[in-house]
Amino acid sequence: MPRIHVVPPEKTRAAPLPEACEGTASASLYLGAESFPLELHRISLGASDSLTVGPVGRGRIGYVWRGAVRAGGHDLPAGSSFIVERGRSLEVEGAGKGSEILLFSASHDPQQPEPGGHVHLLPSERVPRNKALTETGIYGGIHADSQCPTCDVWLHENGFLGAEPVSPEDLTVGVHSHSEDEIIFIVSGHIRLGRKLFPEGTAIAIPGDTLYSFTAGPDGMAFVNFRAGLPADIHFPGGKTMNEVEYWRGVLPRPEYLEAV
Repeated sequence: MPRIHVVPPEKTRAAPLPEACEGTASASLYLGAESFPLELHRISLGASDSLTVGPVGRGRIGYVWRGAVRAGGHDLPAGSSFIVERGRSLEVEGAGKGSEILLFSASHDPQQPEPGGHVHLLPSERVPRNKALTETGIYGGIHADSQCPTCDVWLHENGFLGAEPVSPEDLTVGVHSHSEDEIIFIVSGHIRLGRKLFPEGTAIAIPGDTLYSFTAGPDGMAFVNFRAGLPADIHFPGGKTMNEVEYWRGVLPRPEYLEAV
């Protein structure tokens, strides 16, 4: 049976910068090729640090978790993102103390290479967001929808209101699986998996077609969710399915990126 990997922040380790990256920034490894088909590094930059991503052989997406950076001639505060496509590179500079980037990618080059050739920048204020996806207060945003003609990556964000300790029955609500491998990263608050709470800075790697569920902790929760390619169906026990891409198309417009200058 596929195994879900839960990596809280204290379980990360210092590591070299990811493949095809260089600079004075430092890196911590959450997930690498030896443990999962998707990779996640946390990149830390001080005010005078820089990171060059690429040229890359497969699309990578960076999410500005904390602080702010400057990249491609644009300021990217927390909540922003950037995509570096195959064959391109991007220099990222720290714009203050304590800047941290989450850098996601597939662990291996795809069998069918992406066209590539572009850098996409998405400042936080340009991220399509919906503050009321449901009556229970779930909100969402889309950073990359796998619909770009030159790159395949996917990244969305979700937020949830706080919840008090739950009953055994509540822990089974919302059980589902996705067709693809995914990484969930807790941007703020706590996520409850079973009876255990995990804090912000936790990464959860979930193999495709693996059933799971979660609830938010008492102070609420926000996360980003990465896939290396186009999502397909969400599956629920009992045979019900939902097309994930069609769902997001129905609630949010596509991102409109800035190009590096």
